[in-house]
Amino acid sequence: MREFKSDTYPRRRRSASMAEVKEQAYGRLQDELNKAQQELKLKDEECEKLLEVRDQMGRELEELTASLFEEANNMVQDANIKRMHAEKLLKEANTKIEVLQAEVVALKALVITSTPSMPNKHLHPQLEHEKKKKEGSASPKLSFIKGHRRSTSHHDIKAVAVEPVKSEEIQKKEADPIFLHEFREWKKDPNHNNSNAFITRVEQEDVIPCLCFTNKELSSRVLATVQNNSLTIEPIPGNVQGNGNIPKKCALSEAPRICKFRMKCGDSETWYFVSEAARNRITAVCDLYTYLRYIKQGLVKSEDTDMYWHIIKLRKAMAMARLGLSS
Repeated sequence: MREFKSDTYPRRRRSASMAEVKEQAYGRLQDELNKAQQELKLKDEECEKLLEVRDQMGRELEELTASLFEEANNMVQDANIKRMHAEKLLKEANTKIEVLQAEVVALKALVITSTPSMPNKHLHPQLEHEKKKKEGSASPKLSFIKGHRRSTSHHDIKAVAVEPVKSEEIQKKEADPIFLHEFREWKKDPNHNNSNAFITRVEQEDVIPCLCFTNKELSSRVLATVQNNSLTIEPIPGNVQGNGNIPKKCALSEAPRICKFRMKCGDSETWYFVSEAARNRITAVCDLYTYLRYIKQGLVKSEDTDMYWHIIKLRKAMAMARLGLSS
């Protein structure tokens, strides 16, 4: 029994030690728990701050979106005002162009109809006055086309006298119904591609034959640059002609011809010397494409039939130039 009692005391000491260890472990866990709770609280506060920042950014984003929409609406409104102003300026420019075209026609009529044997009375009004004094009679009846008045260094244009068009001359003209129909279809949506019947007919029957020269490669380049309006053709500078260095071989026909003109294709720096006959053929084609370009841009204010007959006139000019009969 004494041995048993001697073993019990150490056991009690071990039990007390275990309790102290547990109490210390509990204390540490309690401290860690408190620390974790404190950190969690800090995290909650940080989350609240982040939520406030998010809400603030959302409000700022909404304000920015509204501001952008308002600015976009203002830009659209400004663009519409500028477009209306540009359309007004374009309309005014077209009107001025029509005025200038009428004046050019009037000037041409005055100059062409004035010859030494039959001077134009608007260029030389004193002659008409003298004629009236001599004859003592009224001038014959003439129909007048009112023109826009424009001062020049020689005279003022008030009206252009023209002879009345005879009915039999109108009856002699008979439009090709197929070609006229093709032209009207093209005019609805003007374009210069080969898929259009009107353009295909004009190019196959007039343009390509007119620009068909011995130098095929250069002819193709000329056709392409004429179509995209990038061909340059001009008289050879006077200093070259004055020195007697006029080229005597045409680059297009490759024939011995006196060449008083030169041309270059697009942005190329290479100049080619061409004869007057080749130049006439090229300019005849350029006149056609220029007129078609004016129609496409809406600068021609005429009836379809009038435009049709002018195109026929340009086609005739190409044929004459191709045959070497152009003036």
